[in-house]
Amino acid sequence: MDGIDFEGIAAGLASWIGSGPATVVVSGLATWVALLRTATSTLAVALAAVALCTAIELFAPAERGQGARGRIRNLGHLVVFQVLGLAAVTPWIRYGPAPSPAAPAVGPVEAGILVMAHLLAIDFVYYWYHRAQHRFPVLWAIHELHHADAELNATSSFRTYWLELPVQAVLVVSPAMLLLGDRGSVHALGVLVGSYAFLIFSHCNFRLALGPLSLLLCGPQVHRIHHSRLPEHRDRNFAQYFPFLDRLFGTWYAPSPAEFPPTGVDGLASDASFAQVWMRPFRSVPEGLAGGEAPARSSSRTPRESRARRHPRR
Repeated sequence: MDGIDFEGIAAGLASWIGSGPATVVVSGLATWVALLRTATSTLAVALAAVALCTAIELFAPAERGQGARGRIRNLGHLVVFQVLGLAAVTPWIRYGPAPSPAAPAVGPVEAGILVMAHLLAIDFVYYWYHRAQHRFPVLWAIHELHHADAELNATSSFRTYWLELPVQAVLVVSPAMLLLGDRGSVHALGVLVGSYAFLIFSHCNFRLALGPLSLLLCGPQVHRIHHSRLPEHRDRNFAQYFPFLDRLFGTWYAPSPAEFPPTGVDGLASDASFAQVWMRPFRSVPEGLAGGEAPARSSSRTPRESRARRHPRR
């Protein structure tokens, strides 16, 4: 596919077809294919990192007994996420607000600061969006798949429902881009690498506690708490990159050194069929809009309150 000018082909077809809906469709298809091509190159590097992490997981796992079937299933969800998610985000890419023009190139120190600022902006917005996902059934319907993995590992970072891509592009990524603008290719690459690094590392099945660094950087143990099935961990540790946001806004749970709980949810099986997974949000969303019950993973109680409810004082 390299070397093919999809935008040029789209422009030629659009000129031949003329104006109207057909032109929009052809141009959209060209953008979608271009996005797929770019994503393929990026994902090749990310999958190499996942392969390395998987090898380490086999030697020092937080949870033993994980097989290959769950990992393959997660990669299948990744294919659907990329193909359908990028198709859904194409209209926003073409017609949504654009960041400010690229600023002049900066040195490595300034670029590093800008990347960290960008990741912080993303994580701040994502923190509140993530809390909303656990609070409102409509958003939980598309987030549940990610939490349903009973074998949390490096591939779980790709276990995401395809509607997450356009929703997060609009609500999370775009505000950060509009705030910080386009700072050039080095800045963009740094944000991309940093995002994938945090995403993959935090889901790894590593028996790794970062100790005092846990408040600064999100590691496998801290994020595993967020995926825990245990009531005392419910609605804790929402930040994806910088856990001090949880400390700041009252959702921090500091795990003990040996605390690596089981993961998954009650509402959706970890090995649910693709057909069930794809249709589930379209059945759940109408119920949520009609005022259905809050998701099983959502709880406004603190861990102390949860324990008090289960063990009331006498």
